Amino acid sequence: MSTEPAARPRDFETFFSGSYSRVLAQVIMLCGSRADAEDVTQEAFVEAYRAWERIAGYELPEAWVYRVAVQRLWKTQRKRRTGEQRLPDVPAPVQVGPEQTAEAREVLRLLAALPPRQRTTMVLFCLHGWSQSEIAKALRMTRGGVAANVSKARQTLREALGMSADETIGGRDPFLGGAEPGRLGRVDVSRIGLGRDPVDAALRDTESWLRAALQADPERLDRARAAVARRAEERG
Repeated sequence: MSTEPAARPRDFETFFSGSYSRVLAQVIMLCGSRADAEDVTQEAFVEAYRAWERIAGYELPEAWVYRVAVQRLWKTQRKRRTGEQRLPDVPAPVQVGPEQTAEAREVLRLLAALPPRQRTTMVLFCLHGWSQSEIAKALRMTRGGVAANVSKARQTLREALGMSADETIGGRDPFLGGAEPGRLGRVDVSRIGLGRDPVDAALRDTESWLRAALQADPERLDRARAAVARRAEERG
């Protein structure tokens, strides 16, 4: 619990307006479908609205919403076969160059082709910093299963994006060792910067692109707000 009330959202509307696009982008990374992501994200915000008196006092209410969305999504995604996800229908943000857009769409395509367990565990672990124990508990998997799926997913992305891997350090794949600056595969490694793991960086860059793409849709919040209000009213 935070001891700094001023840092918390004052009301649900302020919280919703400031966090909806971020959560939606994060959920799209998990499933690859904007429609599916919007559905579970809106449901998660409905739950947040109904429990707002309690979670408004949390230090990170947005993290609470994301966890609810993850669990809701997992109930449906784990039953799907590889390749059933479609690329998210989002416009390319005007402030982003065509090369970055091509790279982001390629990463999204590769994510969509992964088995749900590999995609979900890798995104949660590499992009959002969940521990193996947290992922195992949320998805009802073993820690060993989480580790194996993350490793397989990372290896697939490294190979598909033309990245080389150095020897493992501390149980996680390290930054490229001895890589020459320039383009490797479909990702411009020169833009990643020293000290950043290229797979993790590719995921972060893709999520940032998604946020910018969603923000390019001026009506996104109004549509989502209306949908959340309708769902909340239906719940009574």
